[in-house]
Amino acid sequence: MTRSASRSDASEDVDVRARLLSLINASWTTQALSVATQLRLPELLRDAPQTVEVLAQATRCHQPSLLRLLRALISIEVLTEKADGSFALTRAGKLLVDVPGSLAAWAVFSGTRSWAAWAGLEQSVRDGESIRKRTSGANGFHHLENDREGARLFNRAMVDLTQPVARAVVRTVDFSGMRLIVDVGGGYGELIATILAERPFLRGILFDLAHATNAASERLAGAGVDRRCAIVTGSFFEAIPGEADAYLLKSVLHDWDDDAAVQILRNCQRAMQPHAKLLVIERIAPEHFSSSARDQDIARSDLIMLIGTGGRERTEREYGAMLEAVGLRITRSLTLSGPYSVIQAVSQ
Repeated sequence: MTRSASRSDASEDVDVRARLLSLINASWTTQALSVATQLRLPELLRDAPQTVEVLAQATRCHQPSLLRLLRALISIEVLTEKADGSFALTRAGKLLVDVPGSLAAWAVFSGTRSWAAWAGLEQSVRDGESIRKRTSGANGFHHLENDREGARLFNRAMVDLTQPVARAVVRTVDFSGMRLIVDVGGGYGELIATILAERPFLRGILFDLAHATNAASERLAGAGVDRRCAIVTGSFFEAIPGEADAYLLKSVLHDWDDDAAVQILRNCQRAMQPHAKLLVIERIAPEHFSSSARDQDIARSDLIMLIGTGGRERTEREYGAMLEAVGLRITRSLTLSGPYSVIQAVSQ
């Protein structure tokens, strides 16, 4: 080996070590962003830059400690410091302002409600069970029925994360010839509200548990579609409203293990008329993972499902097998923005 080759290898080792160390230390950014959002720093900086003195008074924080947080946020390009010493939001920081479509609720949720769950990853890898099942005896979201604040935060986060996917669905899926669609497990109704707002010839049914549907009417009214969208409260493990032309399952199946996911699909199939379509909107896992940003997003979500709900991300082939098991077959697969795709299925 030449001396220059040896220096090159040593330099590469340093870069690899630095990257790995950055990944190991990544938890600090989750907490910094979550705390900044909980303190409402993005709201306080929304209209104009502010000094640390003003921010400390408004947030009732220890000023020297708050300054340390502000500097940390500068280092990850969420804030900038002006020449006069005041602080301002960057383009990324503006995404933490608590408005529809922001990442504010998800930042808070990631640093609070889901934070402790990550400590259980080792045990989940060992036994295949989620923390929820180990602590309460069952997977699912029924715990939110008695946790109003937790339900509100979770569903707000899901609304904000759903917005870009919903817009992509409207651009990509052909709803012509349809009259009625059912959003199965649709939460606060972001997906169906977006679709109905853009497709005035459609009517809809939003179907979910009470922790979501109790607050969905506000979103539907805000989109101007409340007169065209009924809200039905119920469990997709029991029965699903029938007589629709299309059934939407957005980020539902990945919450559940294979047996539960098949049961949901079976109930959809039972509700479907011969002409109806099922639209499964999920992250579609690759057969072989790479280091791409898309695959990293899918891998991250897959681990969240493992520790949190007992579910998993699946390949198109795996979805196809589950659909076939309940008498459905894939007719099309459409790529949306980011890691999401729409798998369209009909009765066999």
